[in-house]
Amino acid sequence: MPFGQSWCMPRFRPALPAPAPRDAEAIGVTSAFPSSNPVGRLRRAGFLLCGLFVAAAAGLSPQPAAAQLFDGLFPPRPPAGVPAPSRSAPNWRPPAQPQQPTFFGIPLGPPPQAVQPPPVRQAAPTPPPDPQGTVYVSAAEAMQGRRQPPSRFVLVIGDWYGRQVAEGLADLYVGERTSPAVVAITADPSGFQTVPVDWVNRLPGAIDAGKPDAIVLALGVEDLEPIREGETDVQPLTDRWAELYGKRVDDVLAAARGPQGRRVILLGLPPVQSAPESQEYERLNDLLRTHAARSGAVYVNVWDGFVDEDGKYTASGPAVDGQRRRLRQADGERFTRAGGRKLAFFVQKELTRLLAEPGPAANAPAADGSQPISLNDGPRGGASLAGGPPPVGRGAANILPASAPGSEALKALSDGSPIAARKGRTDDFSWPPKTQPGSGDAPDAR
Repeated sequence: MPFGQSWCMPRFRPALPAPAPRDAEAIGVTSAFPSSNPVGRLRRAGFLLCGLFVAAAAGLSPQPAAAQLFDGLFPPRPPAGVPAPSRSAPNWRPPAQPQQPTFFGIPLGPPPQAVQPPPVRQAAPTPPPDPQGTVYVSAAEAMQGRRQPPSRFVLVIGDWYGRQVAEGLADLYVGERTSPAVVAITADPSGFQTVPVDWVNRLPGAIDAGKPDAIVLALGVEDLEPIREGETDVQPLTDRWAELYGKRVDDVLAAARGPQGRRVILLGLPPVQSAPESQEYERLNDLLRTHAARSGAVYVNVWDGFVDEDGKYTASGPAVDGQRRRLRQADGERFTRAGGRKLAFFVQKELTRLLAEPGPAANAPAADGSQPISLNDGPRGGASLAGGPPPVGRGAANILPASAPGSEALKALSDGSPIAARKGRTDDFSWPPKTQPGSGDAPDAR
């Protein structure tokens, strides 16, 4: 039976007695259907509307009228569980946009939103692996099996702090053929104190194994312990403790520099998560800085690289590659690999400067025993001017830097005090002129 016939077609009903005719004008209604039965007129009107509805639905599409009607009201959907076709398929077409449902051409509801294809997510580029260099235990190991063995070596002496500095330096030097090889000789725990490791006695063997062009000392993170003096224990950071500890720092620095006046870098201590311990480290850094200047070593401050804008400890921050990374481990003291590279970054700048300077051989005494002057360095014979008297001894203990208080060179350059003239030198203006013994020249008697 066609759609709508069940309710549009009149049904057979038993004949009813015709109602008494009523005057249409009496009730104020004019009928368009000339019939004396109002029920029949309603049935004819309904049949006419049904026919118009079916005809209109059939003319919209060649599909059946019922299908066209319900397709407009309820858009078809794909069955559940059917995967969407891949875009890489040869016959792939973009999905059809949803049609707005209508009723006899009248839109129902707001227009549907266009279905945008899901964005294609591109895999994030994999960052390159962090460079990791090699830390050697001796210069011989660094040269073994290499076509072009390194010609320069940096020796790092320290505890776990020094070990992380050595790893950071090796990472920074990766890929640079002209960079020095990094040799590390460390002991954990250790420090400037004589126990558990006496670096004054151990340094000569370490220097012989490393053959360093420069030495980096990274010690002190575990030195805030009492110092035994006789029968008493001197507490850390007291005046007496600072005096005893400073003497041990001087001994280690003197053993590292040696009579040759080796290049030595003394690394300051970093801040830690514990605020009271950080304050103690700041006081210890002042002590290390003072004794490094006295001995002629270069002091490197790393404190500012591991604090925030307020000067407080921070576990994360900008790394050497400019990216924000975690720099400290969970214990609040040790460094991550990225933190070790940043720690070594401060050392590398001073190493580059020191290695560019002439070596200790360039500061050796001349044939006449004179030595060049040095204003900002340690015992390189800087207390003497060229042509002056030779130093008393060749050891570092007998040679004072020119910047030492009371030195003759410092008085001449800062205060303008004249240096005593040597007989026979061009600055000897005494009259009559004096001759050096054995020269054979007689003084002018005129």
